[in-house]
Amino acid sequence: MSRPQNPRPLLSHLLVWCVAACLVAGSLGGLALADDRLYEATVTVENRDRPARQAGFERAFEKVLVKLSGDRQVLEDPRVEDLRGQAGRYVQRFRYVDVPDDGVGLEVRFDGAALERLLTDQGLPLWGAQRPGVMIWLGAVHDGRRVILGGEEGRSLMEELERVAEARGIQLIFPVMDLEDRAAVDFADLAGGFHEPVLRASERYSARYVAAVHLQPRGDAWSGRWRLLGQDLREDVRAEGPTVEDVLDEGLQSLVDVLGRRLAIAGLLPGDDHVQVIVDGINDMEDYQRVREYLSGLSVVAELRPYQVEPERAVFVTRLRGSPRDLERGVSLGRVLEPSETGADTPEPGTLARVNLRLSR
Repeated sequence: MSRPQNPRPLLSHLLVWCVAACLVAGSLGGLALADDRLYEATVTVENRDRPARQAGFERAFEKVLVKLSGDRQVLEDPRVEDLRGQAGRYVQRFRYVDVPDDGVGLEVRFDGAALERLLTDQGLPLWGAQRPGVMIWLGAVHDGRRVILGGEEGRSLMEELERVAEARGIQLIFPVMDLEDRAAVDFADLAGGFHEPVLRASERYSARYVAAVHLQPRGDAWSGRWRLLGQDLREDVRAEGPTVEDVLDEGLQSLVDVLGRRLAIAGLLPGDDHVQVIVDGINDMEDYQRVREYLSGLSVVAELRPYQVEPERAVFVTRLRGSPRDLERGVSLGRVLEPSETGADTPEPGTLARVNLRLSR
C-alpha cells in the first residue's frame, strides 16, 4: 500500500518586494514540506555507556512516534509498549552533542520509511510529512506591556513556541503586525475571545488553521486560553502552569494533539473509499470485540482497522464497498449499532469522511 499524499497545490515562485511581503508570502498555504527532522530527536543521557545509550534510544523513539502520529496519547497505546524495546533496530545513526547544564545529549536519527511502515502495519495513526501550518494570534502581558506576538513583539515567546512546534513537526505562522494587522486585531479581541476579527485578519496569510490565544498571570502562576479554528473545527484548550513557558508548551502541545487526531487518520489508509467510523457507548473489551466483529461482517465493509480507543469510544478506519450512507443503512438493519444524531460528516480536503455510530442497548 503506498503512502498517502495529501493533495496540495505547489506554491508558485513569489517576488520578494519587501520584508513584510516576504513574511506573508512565505506563509501562503501554511504547508510544511517533507523534512528529515520528523525522524530525529535529541535526549539527555546519563553517560556514554551502552545501557544509557539504549535508554536514550527508547526515549528518542517515543518523541519521534509522537511527532509522526500527531498525538501524545499514542504512547499510552499497548502496541507501543511492545515496540519500545525494538527502538535500536530503527536507529539509522546517532551522535553525542552538548546540551545545557553540562549534560550529555544524544541525537538520534531513525529510519523514516521503516518507522512509517511500522506504524501502518500496527494500525497506528500516521501523520504525513506535508502538514498545514498553524497561524498563531497570541495576546499576552510581556515585559509589563500588552502585546500581540508578531514582528519583533514578544520574540522570546515566539522562540519558545517554535521550539515546541519543531518537536512536534509543525510549522507556525505569526502575523507580521504591520499597520494592516494592527488595524484588524487588537488585544481586546484575543482577551475577549472574539475570533471573527482574527479569522478575517488571517485570510491574507492563507492559513487553513488559526489559533487565537490569550495568556494572563494569575497570582504566582500563568493561565492560557487557546482556541483552534479551521473550517468546521473549533476546539478550546486551557493550560495553566507556574511559568509562561509551561503554559506555552502545554497549550501548543494540546492544540497539536487535536490537529493530529483530525489529520493523521488520512495518512493511515488513502483513498476515497476509506471512512473513519466512530462508535460511542463502548464500556469494556467485550463491547469493543462485539463491535469490531459486527463491522467486519458487514458486506459494505471491505477492510477494517482499529485506530483509537478512548473512554466509552472506539475509532476504526474502514475501506468501504459503497458510501458512508451505505454503511449507515447497513448498520440500521441490525441490532448491534445505530447511527448517532450527528450521522455521517462531509470531509474537508485531505481528511477522511466520518460516520458516527453508537452501540445499541
